[in-house]
Amino acid sequence: MTEPREEIVKKAFLQFLNRGYKACSLKTLEQATGLTKGAFYYYFKDKKEILEAGMERYFSVMKEESGKDVERVASLREYIDLVIKNKEESADASQRVFGCFILEVLFFQLVLEVAPIFPEFRERIYTISKRRLANWERAILKAKQSGEIRATLDTSVLARNLMSVSSSMLNIELEQANFQYMFSDTRMQFEQYYMLIKK
Repeated sequence: MTEPREEIVKKAFLQFLNRGYKACSLKTLEQATGLTKGAFYYYFKDKKEILEAGMERYFSVMKEESGKDVERVASLREYIDLVIKNKEESADASQRVFGCFILEVLFFQLVLEVAPIFPEFRERIYTISKRRLANWERAILKAKQSGEIRATLDTSVLARNLMSVSSSMLNIELEQANFQYMFSDTRMQFEQYYMLIKK
């Protein structure tokens, strides 16, 4: 059985993602969790502490590619497969921890909203984004050098486009997100890009 503290974090974090931090009053969180104000204060001193716990949990389920992964894979196609696999594993972990698939773009938006309160979370997102872009650029340069894709392509522009593909399904409702559909669609988008750029 889930601990009450864990249940509060899970349910409250979904409210923060759906409504935004400022729009979530303590009353909203009480209704979402079924707890009274007194019960809330038994576990957390304020909603900021609940948000912080939810953010840390979400960061813990994010699976990222490393520079070693870029070196290890033999082709851009293989790197694309690895990115999708890691996204699927993150989605599975998010399902286990929060009870539903969480769109990464909603998490990033929440981080931006609360940046004045938690600048360290914005810095972590910035670092993740920078590393992702650098990895895509390295994979693309490697693919150009091997003759896998056309050498005339702009590496930076292509890296940004490919990096954005996995966040393109923005029209899925959080509580009803079908991540299997999302990832099959993402695979098709990547496949289309790949067909356009391969030699």
